[in-house]
Amino acid sequence: ALSKPLDEAFSLWQQLLEKPGIPSVRSPEQTVSSLQLLASLYRLQAQPIQALESFLLLRSLCRRLGDIPGRAGALCQLSRILLQLECPSQAQVNPGMAPPSLGKGPG
Repeated sequence: ALSKPLDEAFSLWQQLLEKPGIPSVRSPEQTVSSLQLLASLYRLQAQPIQALESFLLLRSLCRRLGDIPGRAGALCQLSRILLQLECPSQAQVNPGMAPPSLGKGPG
């Protein structure tokens, strides 16, 4: 019962982000924060699959926005959840999934 509002919010974010490109929202930064909060609330409610799906949406949005730190953070959270679900091979970050500058040292 407590997750019904979260599920409704997730469904709305999913609909908004299923279209390619940057979504038409008032504040992309606030949208990123809202998705982070949604995923975190799912984690607090011990709903790892929903948290995983939320972090996937977040990663997609951050990629579209060119938000490298946000994308890296989403990948870290995805890996953490996959490890908790005892899926270590899926938790390994594929180099194609990582932001291009991730792991590069200072110029």
